[in-house]
Amino acid sequence: MTFNADDFKQFKNFIVSEIEEGFVHIQFNNPKTLNAFADQDWKDYYEILVRLDADPETNVILISSTVPKAFSSGLNLKDALATMSSAGEGHDTIRFKKLHDHIADFQYCIGTPARINTPTIALLNGINYGLALDIAAATTIRVATADARFSIREIKIGISADIGSLQRMPNIVNNKSLLFQHALTGDVFKADEALNLGFVSKIVADIPAGLEYCKELGSDINGHQQWAIKGTKKHIQDIIDNKPVEEGLKDIRNYNATHINGKFLEGIRAVKL
Repeated sequence: MTFNADDFKQFKNFIVSEIEEGFVHIQFNNPKTLNAFADQDWKDYYEILVRLDADPETNVILISSTVPKAFSSGLNLKDALATMSSAGEGHDTIRFKKLHDHIADFQYCIGTPARINTPTIALLNGINYGLALDIAAATTIRVATADARFSIREIKIGISADIGSLQRMPNIVNNKSLLFQHALTGDVFKADEALNLGFVSKIVADIPAGLEYCKELGSDINGHQQWAIKGTKKHIQDIIDNKPVEEGLKDIRNYNATHINGKFLEGIRAVKL
């Protein structure tokens, strides 16, 4: 399937483009709200990702923002309040089911990068509050600009973060005490602390430098065999998501035994190490 940007023009707050064959760029593009996500945005985000992952030519996805001030300011509170008010009407059993189902759908959509086998690179700039951390925590590789600021913000508005950051960040970061501190206070931490936590793997000067770095990184990944790219992503992700090591070893035995065939052996003989 050949990439066609026109296939994604219906998603009004996103720009989807091809960096090179096999390497696609998703940009959040809603400057008016600093990329705050309304219901339609997280549904569109899911749809874009599953379409790209289903394309047999897609090997890597870069996710970034066109807005200099923010990767995402989090949840669109006006939209969220309308949803919660509507769901909160009626008997407790009805209210519970509406909210439960809404949260489940929301979690599923934002968690898409963790489930798909196509690796994702997130370039995090400026404001990264609340939902932005849920989004970022589900991606494969995270890079921050020097001006990036982070906050698990939900506690400030009186709720527990419920779209994935509290579930994924403990398996990502290397300082659980500090994670508890950030989650329980909703304080703001900077890029250097995100790097020390292990939440991001690199800090770059600004968006242009970040795009250059991420494009080089993605191009490097894109140059490898697709089945090796997607298998590597899947099998690391499985362990991050608490699959037992012995099950992971069984899975990779089956995976490699399936893909190591005559075509692979012919290709490996041509590789110059």
